[in-house]
Amino acid sequence: MRQVLVILWVLCGVTVEAEFDWDPIYEGVSETNGMEFLAVRPFYSHVEDPATERWQKDYLWPLYTRKGFKEEQYSRFLFFGYSQDFSPDDDRHRNWVIPFYFQGVDANGEGYFAIFPLGGTIHEFMGRDKMMFVLFPFYGTSSVNDVKTTTVLWPIGSKSSGEKVARFRVWPLYGTSSVFGEYNKKFVLWPIYTSVKYTNERNPGGGFILVPVYGHIKTERADNYWLIAPLFRYMTSEEQWIVHAPWPFIQMADGEMYKRIVWPLYGKKHLGTLTKQYFLWPFIWNNQTEYARHIQHRRLLVPFFSYQTDVVTKKSALHEVGDVPSRYWKIWPLMSWERKDGNSRFRTLELWPLRNTPGIERNWAPWWTLYRRVNTEGEVGHHVLWGLYRQTKSAEQFEWSLLKGFIGYKKMENSRRYRFLFMGFGNDEEQP
Repeated sequence: MRQVLVILWVLCGVTVEAEFDWDPIYEGVSETNGMEFLAVRPFYSHVEDPATERWQKDYLWPLYTRKGFKEEQYSRFLFFGYSQDFSPDDDRHRNWVIPFYFQGVDANGEGYFAIFPLGGTIHEFMGRDKMMFVLFPFYGTSSVNDVKTTTVLWPIGSKSSGEKVARFRVWPLYGTSSVFGEYNKKFVLWPIYTSVKYTNERNPGGGFILVPVYGHIKTERADNYWLIAPLFRYMTSEEQWIVHAPWPFIQMADGEMYKRIVWPLYGKKHLGTLTKQYFLWPFIWNNQTEYARHIQHRRLLVPFFSYQTDVVTKKSALHEVGDVPSRYWKIWPLMSWERKDGNSRFRTLELWPLRNTPGIERNWAPWWTLYRRVNTEGEVGHHVLWGLYRQTKSAEQFEWSLLKGFIGYKKMENSRRYRFLFMGFGNDEEQP
């Protein structure tokens, strides 16, 4: 691609030594660690990282993408066409056009083929080892490990059996589900009547729910009551209590899970390392996630504003407790700013509402980036209107260019360089 661009420069009357900023159409980067990036936007981009043995190529993203990891290769056409080759040492592969066409060879070397809804077999799909169907939804079978399932007029008739599993249903009239040594469940006129009996030694018990009248499930560790189910619920145990009055509008809980919800005005839930809080659902969010060495805070005003900080909670060689090594905010669709370990970037516009989506960053974001300011290890760069004006300043040098290099200036410790008509002039080393 670089050779093609050089030919174009010559045909346009520009010498090969001339410098020209092709942003946002063309970008080529080669790092010292071997990582390479090439883009001819929006038609093509290629990124390769030898350290992780990964590469990816985009063609009019998201129209078509190819990527690889070690010996595996994967292709995607829009959001329904998929092709994957797992290893040159075997024939395992798949070619799918969801939901109409399926063809491939599974991990056991067994081939499969299906055209939906006419019939065929599909392997390693939707969590199933194998699926077979004829004139879906008329008849089908599937298997997961030793559990075999047969369906007739899906989802009405179904029967499953395995070493520890037995299920049967004629939905919505009647159904049973048993995992031996764990539980026995049943429904009649689903969802009107459901019942369960827990047979495991950890928490035995059982009960029923009659919608919308009443429900009671009592186990060795917890007691659950429903009134006008599922609107009103009360649950208590040694570790937890829960009240819905009525669900989903009023929800309260204390114990392992903390919850206070007055939906849609306000809600807060804490479980494990995650805390979520909202106001006027789903617009205003204040979330917190605890990690091993830091806490991440996220604030959202959907879809217009997002803010994220990482606060250090455990001292390391680089950071003290309370340091904020990473900070980010975005005002969509106007601008964004982010900083990590002293390096920062500001840019405008920001037409994509999500943060740093790789395909967008590689192929589309430079088209609507009217201005960006980047600070990398003390080197500050400005890029205005797709490179019509560029400026870079560091302790060692200062450089600017106008009209994509039509005129420009570069100053280093012992040299001065000028550009006019895209060509460079000046001395490489100042005379005393």
